[in-house]
Amino acid sequence: MRGFFEPETVAVVGVSNAPDNLGRTISMNLMAFGFEGMIYEVGPKGGALYGRRIYRSVDDIPDHIDLAVLLAPAAAIPGIMEECGRKGVRRVVVESGGFTEYGEEGQLLAERVKEAAARWGIRFIGPNGLGVINRRLGLATSFGILDPSVPAGGISVLSQSGGVMISILNTLTSEGLGVAKLVSMGNKLDVDENDLLEYLIDDSETHIICMYLEGITDGRRLMELARRTDKPILLHKSNIGAAAGRVAASHTAALAADDRVVDAALRQVGIARFRSTETLVHYLKALALPPLRGNRLAVLSRSGGHAVITADDCELNGFELATLPEDFLEAVQERFRAKVVRLTNPMDLGDLFDLEVYGDLAQATIAMPEVDGMIFLHTYVSGYEGGRSEELFRRLHRISLEAGKPIAVYTNTAASEVTRLKRVLPGPIFDEPSDAVQALALLRDFGRGMAPSAERPDGPADAPRVRGILERCRREGRDPLLQESLEIAAAYGIPVIEGRLAGGEEEAVQAAEAMGYPVVLKVISSDVSHKSDFGGVQLNLRSETGVRAAYAEMLAAVRSRAPEAGVQGVLVQPMAATGRDLIVGAKLDSHFGHVVLVGMGGIFVELLGDTALRVAPFGRRTAEAMLRELRVYPILEGRRGQAASDVPALIEVIRSVTRLVTDFPEIAELDLNPVRVHEAGAGCRALDARMRLGPPEV
Repeated sequence: MRGFFEPETVAVVGVSNAPDNLGRTISMNLMAFGFEGMIYEVGPKGGALYGRRIYRSVDDIPDHIDLAVLLAPAAAIPGIMEECGRKGVRRVVVESGGFTEYGEEGQLLAERVKEAAARWGIRFIGPNGLGVINRRLGLATSFGILDPSVPAGGISVLSQSGGVMISILNTLTSEGLGVAKLVSMGNKLDVDENDLLEYLIDDSETHIICMYLEGITDGRRLMELARRTDKPILLHKSNIGAAAGRVAASHTAALAADDRVVDAALRQVGIARFRSTETLVHYLKALALPPLRGNRLAVLSRSGGHAVITADDCELNGFELATLPEDFLEAVQERFRAKVVRLTNPMDLGDLFDLEVYGDLAQATIAMPEVDGMIFLHTYVSGYEGGRSEELFRRLHRISLEAGKPIAVYTNTAASEVTRLKRVLPGPIFDEPSDAVQALALLRDFGRGMAPSAERPDGPADAPRVRGILERCRREGRDPLLQESLEIAAAYGIPVIEGRLAGGEEEAVQAAEAMGYPVVLKVISSDVSHKSDFGGVQLNLRSETGVRAAYAEMLAAVRSRAPEAGVQGVLVQPMAATGRDLIVGAKLDSHFGHVVLVGMGGIFVELLGDTALRVAPFGRRTAEAMLRELRVYPILEGRRGQAASDVPALIEVIRSVTRLVTDFPEIAELDLNPVRVHEAGAGCRALDARMRLGPPEV
């Protein structure tokens, strides 16, 4: 990837003297940004531009070319790629549109471009993007006019959209936040976000990585890369409705829609997700501050009204206002002129007019062990107090760094003064008190929920037994039946309720008599996924007469609602003891691999939607964190006289499912629903299981 960012010679292909030619804008940006390497223009009409010759083809350039930037009609790009190959160019940026986004004709052109690049060993970015920016080297290949005053810094941006990249760049510039490298990836026909992310992780100039993606190429690789770096990665993933119209065979697949999987995967590896430029700016400003290691804030404000507003914002964001020592507050109050304000936290400094004292109080407060961070609110008239206020802001930044605790500064003064301060101050300032609070909340929560590892959890695993069942299902061209799914679960240490297979009514009665009443009947059919929806479950049968009637009624209901369904028999099970019903399942996601789900179970699972997700594999700590996310978790712990459930046993079921789908990636969907969790110490059991296999090549 280095070749895209550090070329010594650049060829801009698609240049002419026409005033509206976009290729000439690329050359203009390179010059405006101060690119010190050689620039060669190429266009079929020839001529001259900016005092340099326009070559008619890449072949005509009398120099080696490190990077070629192509902006020509889509139909011409395969041929130009061939020219680049013959010339020895091995890094190309294709900014032209009209490929995969343009129907079947564009798809054919895209394949020709990929074939030409592969034939010559060319790596390329695009097509349909705005290219590459390396601020330090002055490399700027956008065909849109850029402002060369953008400051250099440590933020790098990867964006699938050129327009979004420019909007982020404009926002960073207006906030005085410096950039290192930017890439508009476009259609990602060759180089994708993971290739570039890997480069930026190792890039010494990049300290924070921002990404905008409409589609994730390889979620597994993205997670692996994020795990190996301590650089903050911030991601806006749009295009979230891809799974909305799909019909799933299992509850798990219906509940684990694509965007929920993205959320879970990003949180699991510490990637912060943002959905607006405003949130991105909050993140970037917060990350410039020392880490927030607790939840207790002090608020110092020149305005009593702003102090009240900020106290409300702190509560809404889950912060505690630190209790400040009484002797300290009394000493501060002695400095006041009128002494009519009773000091507390927030600390209203409205009766003080000495900005140096403001700094002294901030320094003393942030040093207190009971204070984890601070919000400082300062309003002033720029002409009268401008110089002293700027010095106060600089001092607050030094105090924050020395204490190793964040101080988020809000100021209100003339707009032009705020804009100037953002460009010249060493630390961030915020436009609203709520912005400062939100930034500290993001700083507090950054990386929360990050899984410590991706290792397969240990535990029981009879892989040969499972392999035998799956191979039989493959031979017969079907998914595992109910009793087979339960057997697979048991092979991996999941407690399941016993059951006996009955081929007809008489066998069902015999099974019920043998195990004792009350019993449950469940239809076995490879064509019926959700048995309850088809009348395929009969509960609490207490006699032979009840079993016979239920059997006839159940088969009649299934044949009425699914006439084409084949019925292989029924499974007879004892009625399970009471407990709380949950679902534990897994789904094979096309980008991230297997996703494990836990949540409220039973027949209303999709209606309630109380679930948590993680990408497999993961260990015990992550399984426990999943349970704690559930709204039902306090009930599992036992509240208001209710007995606690056997949470450790449920955690082991989650870990067992993780082992199972890790070892057998061909399992596309798995539901254990319900998993009945009994009182603490009494364990839990899967009462039902449903499994769907993916294609044989998985």
